[in-house]
Amino acid sequence: MTKSQVGDLAQRQLADYDAHDPGRVFEDSAVSMTIAEAYQVQMEVAALRAARGEPFAGYKIGCVSDTVQRQLGLSQPVFGYLFATEIRRSGAMIDSGAFDCLAIEAEFAARIAVDIPDASWLREHPDRSIAAFFPVIELHNHVFRGATRTAQELIANNALHAGVVLPAIEGSLRDAAELTGESISVLRNAELLGTAAGSSLPGGPFCSLLKVAEHLATFGVRLKPNEIVLTGSPLPLYSVRPGDHILVRCSGLTAVEMTVRPVA
Repeated sequence: MTKSQVGDLAQRQLADYDAHDPGRVFEDSAVSMTIAEAYQVQMEVAALRAARGEPFAGYKIGCVSDTVQRQLGLSQPVFGYLFATEIRRSGAMIDSGAFDCLAIEAEFAARIAVDIPDASWLREHPDRSIAAFFPVIELHNHVFRGATRTAQELIANNALHAGVVLPAIEGSLRDAAELTGESISVLRNAELLGTAAGSSLPGGPFCSLLKVAEHLATFGVRLKPNEIVLTGSPLPLYSVRPGDHILVRCSGLTAVEMTVRPVA
């Protein structure tokens, strides 16, 4: 695609996202792009959002675990952006009307402590790199428009990301090895939906963090202090409906919860 085509697609993508009707361009069978072009569209949308006053808050990696790859019918991790305008804290009331097919994932996130030059530096200085690990609830527009599910559609739609709920207190766990053995659970209306350990992610959450750093390096970007990185979910996406209460907990860390606003 030409730079002009990328820009046009990004404008359409952003308009549909703002209308809570994301990814409509993929209903058109004539729309075709490579993985690299899908990331170009994603980055152009991110640039448009930043230009209108939505600061970057961090990054995410998704489709990491076998569980999520099977659920989405894909075979490779994808990356995306987090925006400060879409960050919420535990106890948030979520309006399902602001999403398309709202779904959630439970996962571990990292708060970056220092400027990280590259993945090699991160690998050598894990104790200096992370301010804290903590559980989060990631919010998704769980919708695909194309005739078949593709990594390109997932990527161009910012890996389905539509927000994140952080715990009230992020905690002080910094040991990535300890996190690998930590389990994370999701409850919907007090019913346990699933439990999985950090080790369910290939190499654990810290390996996901390394992959994010490697991905960013290909674009000349580095992780910076106070940014958040979502490390991928060992559990599937779960659909939620108005009135649902979601609780994500793990034994050694602060829980995080949200409620989907009931229908009036």
